[in-house]
Amino acid sequence: MKRLLLSLLLTAGTLFAQEALYQDDVTAKEAAEMVKEEGALLIDVRDPREFLYAGHAAGSVNIPIFFVRVDLPPIQTRLKVAQVEAKRGKALHLKKSYRPMMDENDKFVEEVTKAVGGKLDRTVILICRSGERSVYAADKLAKNGFENVYNLEGGYLFDWKASGLPSGGE
Repeated sequence: MKRLLLSLLLTAGTLFAQEALYQDDVTAKEAAEMVKEEGALLIDVRDPREFLYAGHAAGSVNIPIFFVRVDLPPIQTRLKVAQVEAKRGKALHLKKSYRPMMDENDKFVEEVTKAVGGKLDRTVILICRSGERSVYAADKLAKNGFENVYNLEGGYLFDWKASGLPSGGE
């Protein structure tokens, strides 16, 4: 019985584990070196507003994998939230009220292909805020024939900026 259970667990783990399709994860310092030494292209996959206002790695090109759309709640709801915040003396978590939605960029692969001049073997490093959207984007490029795609594991905030590497847009 124990063998059967162990076998089932191992099989289920294999079925549900999703292996990354892209080359590898790299640190910000490794990425900076790859850009400098190999001419790798650093692509920031965040929404243009994040790229512009939250800062970005110097020399990165913005090609969003998703566009963020926010559906504002009625003004009465926003006024009530402001009153509650003022009364409590702290901000509330508003994601449920504002309903942010991520719309995938249908032209992402096409835009990256143009950015690399059609050379699907060019080294590309993807970066987002923390390294999650860039994993999705890296797998998408790998599925579409890109051969040398890397993910900046800690993203802009937790690795690039934290490492003190050149930034812009803040």
